[in-house]
Amino acid sequence: MAERRMRGTPAAPGVAVGRIVRYTPARAAVRTADLAPTEVEQEVERLQRAVAQVRERVTQARERARGMAGASEAAIFDAQLLMLEDPALIGEAERRIREQRQPAARAIDETAAALRQQFAQLEDAYLRARAADVQDLATQILRVLAGGDGAGPTEFPENTIIVAEELFPSDTALFDPGRVVALVTERGSPTAHVAILARALEMPAIVGVAGALAQAQDGEGAIVDGDWGELILSPETATVSDYQGRVDAARQERARLRALQAVPAETMDNVRITLLANIGTPREAEIALTHGAEGVGLFRTEFLFLDRPEPPSEEEQYAAYRQVATLMAHRPVVIRTLDVGGDKPLPGVRMEREDNPFLGTRGLRLSLRYLDLFRTQIRAILRAAAHGNVWMMFPMVATVQDILDARQVVEDVQAELNAQGIPYGAEMPIGIMVETPAAAVAADVLIREVDFFSIGTNDLVQYTLAVDRTNPNLAQRYDPLDVSVVRLIAQTAAAANGLGKAVAVCGELAGDPEAIPLLIGLGIRELSMTASNIPRAKEIVRSLRVADAEQQAQQRMLGGLRD
Repeated sequence: MAERRMRGTPAAPGVAVGRIVRYTPARAAVRTADLAPTEVEQEVERLQRAVAQVRERVTQARERARGMAGASEAAIFDAQLLMLEDPALIGEAERRIREQRQPAARAIDETAAALRQQFAQLEDAYLRARAADVQDLATQILRVLAGGDGAGPTEFPENTIIVAEELFPSDTALFDPGRVVALVTERGSPTAHVAILARALEMPAIVGVAGALAQAQDGEGAIVDGDWGELILSPETATVSDYQGRVDAARQERARLRALQAVPAETMDNVRITLLANIGTPREAEIALTHGAEGVGLFRTEFLFLDRPEPPSEEEQYAAYRQVATLMAHRPVVIRTLDVGGDKPLPGVRMEREDNPFLGTRGLRLSLRYLDLFRTQIRAILRAAAHGNVWMMFPMVATVQDILDARQVVEDVQAELNAQGIPYGAEMPIGIMVETPAAAVAADVLIREVDFFSIGTNDLVQYTLAVDRTNPNLAQRYDPLDVSVVRLIAQTAAAANGLGKAVAVCGELAGDPEAIPLLIGLGIRELSMTASNIPRAKEIVRSLRVADAEQQAQQRMLGGLRD
């Protein structure tokens, strides 16, 4: 067959050469006829047994993912286990059986469809992608109800390229990375859990390849280019040779970067740069250490609040924060208070719909509005600070009053803990995210009220340039290195450095190879990034001189040095 090329959306980087296996597991049959009254309780028990079997299988998938991909990726299955306890899924299915006399398979199928529709209507891309987790669990339960074990086919030849309509975490966790080299799906998104697993396994993946199942043939030679989102079917000999060279070069590059994990991030003129990790769950802290992180520069706490019917208790939060603080020992752990809002709905909290959520009640604004929620989180963070080097950080700060209001809540909570005789970190540093132009412009004023800054470049860019970073039509306008953004970063760094206080960058820019020299030239000495980016960032730091970086930064602030 002639060489054919198909395009999709890159979901996991890298290149793979192999042969196609079309992954089309059969859908379990769904009984539609209503139950007899005498069958109802028996059917509820049948559903409960199926859920228990799937729960065991998800637990096994979590442990397998931990071994293959790492602890942070294994946490994906923690969210699925929480879903299996969620009344919105299993409880609603049981209600349908009892009240509507629906068969178990029909009840779980219709309940899952309703939940998927709810997720699909959310504005936040990450939360929309959770619809796949609902379908994953429903599919497994349906397979068990039909008499199977919940699993799809998992045995494949070497150098297999999986092509499927859609893949779920439970599928991917069972694929042997020694045999499955790449994933291609017709549906899905780069924020889906399958994409996260693929990136952790260093397995190239493309999503949104329309018609892939119809075009690809089992056993057909193929190439997956996860960098550009291209599937090449029946590639010509010259094409295969070119891509195989890229595969070999990438393998050597990974080995070279792994060797850098133990060396310090120090410039050629002996200036020490601190490389920290951004994490979203306690388990990700373990991965951060294996990549050479010197601490946690951003601990996103939203994982505790999402994918559940109600907010977490103080004890649950305290346990999670303490786990990371203890693991990191003397290393800093910067815990960001809850950063949700109109664009990220918060389960268990009634929130008004806002026409412009990015300029609405989000971040610190939301915390100050829901004080019980805020006080609970602050208590948990303060208590965890007694067990390690914990720092607390407030998101979405725009004015001095924001800081004063938040610090007053902290002081009130400290007084409570003192009165109750509960130990806590009394000297815990308190800082803010600089992610609004207002905060950057007034950085010299705000720094007097806090112990440190952390620049959140993702939001700072979109607020400065008035560009929605999730809008594909404006992608080329979203420029993190625009002169206006660079000047705001420089201004923020100067304000903190002038008073001898720490200033870090924790947005995506911190791990961008092009941006790292610039940030150092602007006076940034702490960079917090995705853990896997740390070895490459360390290599870049060790190859530059601060004087050269400063010269580059000065030219960039004048609008120069752009291609």
